[in-house]
Amino acid sequence: MHSGKPLKIIEARTKHRLSCISGAGIVETLIVLIIISILAVVVIDRYESVAWEARKVALQTGLNNLRQAILLFKMTKGRYPESLKELTSEHLIVPYKDTIIRAKYLEPYVADEEKNILDPFGVPFAYDPVTGTVRSQKKGFESW
Repeated sequence: MHSGKPLKIIEARTKHRLSCISGAGIVETLIVLIIISILAVVVIDRYESVAWEARKVALQTGLNNLRQAILLFKMTKGRYPESLKELTSEHLIVPYKDTIIRAKYLEPYVADEEKNILDPFGVPFAYDPVTGTVRSQKKGFESW
């Protein structure tokens, strides 16, 4: 039969192979984690720049909509609204063909707890009821 020595040699070789395999697995796992981390940083950076551009476009659109609503309010009421809140609460009544259309001058935007209309950056729009001008208060966009 077999002596104990050949089995011990086989066991030692097997343990050595297993320890090499488990060590390689740790190294491979670390490499994969590093690659995933690098990709995550690149994707997050790209997402933030795309989100910033989207907010800028939304700000332009929002300002245009507000200015059109203010102009329509002035044309129908003969005065500028006292606040932007008035645009979301007052209704415009217009006859069209055989019906009468009743709609708000401006559908509600994102607003804070005080019902101030917020821009895409989460800052309330600045409005001057004397001149009817509206602008963003976000730093860098005040002149839009």
